Amino acid sequence: MKPFLILLASLFLTISCQNENIDLGLNVSDTFYVENEGASMRVLVEGNTGSNTFLLFVHGGPGTSSYFYNTDYISKNIEDKFACVYWDERNAGASQGNSNSENLNLTQMTDDLKKVITVLKYRYGQDVSVFIIGHSFGGLLTSSFMTTGNNQSMVKGWIFASGSHNYALNDSLTRLMMLDLGRQQITLNINTDKWTPIIEYCNQHTGNFTFEESNQLNAYASDAETYFDEVIKTDFIEILKGNAIKYNWPLTSILLNQKYSSKADFNKDLAKTEFSSTLYKVTTPTLVLGGKYDFICPSELGENVYNNISTNEKKIAISPVSGHNIFYQDESIFCFEVNEFIEKYK
Repeated sequence: MKPFLILLASLFLTISCQNENIDLGLNVSDTFYVENEGASMRVLVEGNTGSNTFLLFVHGGPGTSSYFYNTDYISKNIEDKFACVYWDERNAGASQGNSNSENLNLTQMTDDLKKVITVLKYRYGQDVSVFIIGHSFGGLLTSSFMTTGNNQSMVKGWIFASGSHNYALNDSLTRLMMLDLGRQQITLNINTDKWTPIIEYCNQHTGNFTFEESNQLNAYASDAETYFDEVIKTDFIEILKGNAIKYNWPLTSILLNQKYSSKADFNKDLAKTEFSSTLYKVTTPTLVLGGKYDFICPSELGENVYNNISTNEKKIAISPVSGHNIFYQDESIFCFEVNEFIEKYK
């Protein structure tokens, strides 16, 4: 029996050490989970994996989900050319694990992003081209990634899309934008009843914002873009309802993770975080996208990124009709700019 057991053990080790057989093709859908420090994070890879080029979405929040970026338009206009990677961060979307309160911090999440890219290269080949796109809070997370160690060598390009990399600057720019455009709207007698309390709040709170003041500014900013007819309204609750059944989204998991992460203590630490002073480290090609009517992350934040990075291979594009969610509100511009950028630097 002993030789048989040795043979069986050898066979088991041989099988377990073999690489997983990954299909490459034009229209692939591949779901797997990346384990790291108590979190089991969902990753969905869809589209043209045969291109050897991957666009990794780093979503907002903290605690929302990459499900929201997996739109039919992106499927038809980006996934036909490249593979899109929809990653749910720890305590977000369909990701699993314990509450991980001790590991719910920017340093850990930066390491999570590095781990996801490492797994992508293990599964699909070390020679694949990876691009990362950070939206909203994802802008802060990707800024952390790009300025930490030698991480940026893992990617061919960085897309900063209506993101935030400096929360104190973000609050100041949001306040100034609401004052400026709000006063203009009142002068034109447009939505005066809605703009008046916003203007009053901004006049009463002028800087050195508390965490509660920052949250209130963000709430007003979310409303402000809806007061312009040019901007397509995006109701994420309705999007959630419409897609949960149609595409079998894990509704309970998404909502519970979002509630937990949005209320977590580490959000107070994020309010003090900035990367303007370290962006000079970025030498990787960078695309900055923004919306003219984005009050949550004003386009001046993108300009700050553009002006502080060291690479000469950079471009900034501002949608004239978008608020905070350019991938919904100006789909054609979003996909055009992303495709052109990836094609140039892949």
